[in-house]
Amino acid sequence: MLVPPPASLSMVTTALLCSQGLISHGTRQDLRVSPKLYKPQQHDVRPVRVNVIDFSPFGEPVFLAGCSDGSIRLHQLTSECPLLQWNDSTEGHAVTCLRWSLTRPAVFLAQDETSCIYIWDLLESDLGPVAKQLISPDRLVAMTVVGEAEKTSGSFLALVLARASGSVDIQYLRRAWVAPVRDELRRLQRLLQEAL
Repeated sequence: MLVPPPASLSMVTTALLCSQGLISHGTRQDLRVSPKLYKPQQHDVRPVRVNVIDFSPFGEPVFLAGCSDGSIRLHQLTSECPLLQWNDSTEGHAVTCLRWSLTRPAVFLAQDETSCIYIWDLLESDLGPVAKQLISPDRLVAMTVVGEAEKTSGSFLALVLARASGSVDIQYLRRAWVAPVRDELRRLQRLLQEAL
């Protein structure tokens, strides 16, 4: 007869996984899933935590993971290792928020612990962010993306920024990061296939 491990052992295992940059994959129905873990590109054990995860809102089976060492990973649900990983995109500052664009499949935004926001457009560059903005002097504590995903023309995308003082700002993004690009989803799928 198998005896389940005590809850404290399970919590230790989970904490160990989180502190090594691993993401555990499971289901609520106790079905077998593959892969069981999502790992960083590095095979050595490193003291890094996965701080945030965001899944693509466009039906693509991919998600982003932002880590305490400033790395950002793009994972496919069916693969243990990331399709793409950026190690120095935030100059080593912990990633505290990640959000996919609601209007463009190849665009996402990241926030780091220094209140800096990074904009990524994978069709423009898959090497790093295409824009960076420091939010100061009032420290940024949270960020989210709002917009009109259902509109193909005339849509908007805005950042809602919560600051340490309690104020909330809304900043609209440039049209180039909002308006869908011709065949964008297909071009993104091709980029992801090439990354395999």
